[in-house]
Amino acid sequence: MSKIRLILLLLVMFLSWAGSLYAQPMTLYFLKGVPQTKDLNPSRPGLEKGFYVSLPLFSKLDLSLNTNNWSFSDLIHPGTGTMADSLVWDFKKYLSALDKNNFVMESAAWTLMEMGWKRKTSFYGFSWSEREFAEPFFTKSLANILYYGNVPYLGSTYQSGYFGIGAQHYREFAFTYSKDLDPKLSFGVTGKLLFGMGTLSTSGMNVVAGMPIDGNQINLGATGKAYVSAPINLHVSSANGIHVLSQSYFDANSYLSNFGNPGFAVDLGFTNKLNKRVTFSVSLIDLGFIRWKTNLSAYTENGHFVYRGINLNSVTKTTDVHGLFTALRDTLTAAFLPDSVASSFTTMLPVKLYAALEYKVGDDFSLGGIARIRMYNNLLHASLTASANARLSQTLSLSASYSMVESTYDNLGLAASFRFGKVQVYAVSDNVVSFLQPSSARNMNVRVGINLLFQEDGQQRKGTYDGKERRSRRGHSR
Repeated sequence: MSKIRLILLLLVMFLSWAGSLYAQPMTLYFLKGVPQTKDLNPSRPGLEKGFYVSLPLFSKLDLSLNTNNWSFSDLIHPGTGTMADSLVWDFKKYLSALDKNNFVMESAAWTLMEMGWKRKTSFYGFSWSEREFAEPFFTKSLANILYYGNVPYLGSTYQSGYFGIGAQHYREFAFTYSKDLDPKLSFGVTGKLLFGMGTLSTSGMNVVAGMPIDGNQINLGATGKAYVSAPINLHVSSANGIHVLSQSYFDANSYLSNFGNPGFAVDLGFTNKLNKRVTFSVSLIDLGFIRWKTNLSAYTENGHFVYRGINLNSVTKTTDVHGLFTALRDTLTAAFLPDSVASSFTTMLPVKLYAALEYKVGDDFSLGGIARIRMYNNLLHASLTASANARLSQTLSLSASYSMVESTYDNLGLAASFRFGKVQVYAVSDNVVSFLQPSSARNMNVRVGINLLFQEDGQQRKGTYDGKERRSRRGHSR
């Protein structure tokens, strides 16, 4: 394999694994007694009465990584035969695992401060979080030509399809209000003030190549746009056909104190108790945008190049070979030098739609189903989750789930919250098996958090446990 093909292959691998966290684990949705259920539906704060404060600087941590049905082990895995003691590259297996359109979704969220208060029928909440996500996307066609070259496309026009990346880091201040309109109907809304820290976003990136059947030339064209907001100065110039990229000193304090890229988002939630046993709820999460105004760089590419090969008959010494490839490099870089512009631009957040049904089997046990659609980069990503949810005591709640995410069907989730005194610790994942076999996992997420709850034990939940406690008190009074 030539050095150029090797470099391109490594670039595709990097884009594949540079990457977004999908969203909060869906197994959290029906976990009993945990206030953070409001993050998936603001009309469902898991607090009966009183108030809570999450542990400062470690209120909660979300981590997630998802692909569309391919894993790291498709590319690198233990060998067989004489290679049984080594890891081997298997790019053909990797290609066979890819769909027509592919992506990686990675995200992380760190909540530094969170609190909430439930008074009668109203809930008020506030949180401060740092959020990041990255979502590279690419086509199987692009991966194929990097591995097989242009021979399969002779006599036709090759199109890579759209590829690129969307990545953001932003600060979020969220204010939640929910109201029980009556015993059956609840409504919730979360308004979010956003401040962008940095972003990289591409649009319309595409490669088209005409390849005559005789193979005597390649007509190569490339289009696309890239937008950057970061506290570094990026400058692309052409000196003798060579790109020059300059970068200023990165100041972490300036980066973290940047409030010059404002945005806004909203979460909307609705819950309706259809009867004594069945509850329907729906929510729309992260419907919003960020307007980027500071530290801007933007590039537009619209280049064309005709490649007819290199005349090796004129080569008499090594320096001649070097000169031929240097001339080719300079011609390519001159043909595909992007035009640089700098103006404000807007990016959207990945928006999520949840629809859920819960069937109450008993006062302390329920069955639930959730459908979720995630929308970003003009793509829809769907998943379904079924869960069993139990509150075993005032101190322990559990949820177990099974999810179908994209085209993966091996996602077994688990959620648990445990309370000792005023301290509540909880952890959630939609695929606990992925942590035992990370190299073959296609969906990984986890959320952990610590709350301080201030409410009377008898008010923490309604139902059988409460009734037993009241009967016990009546017995003592006699």
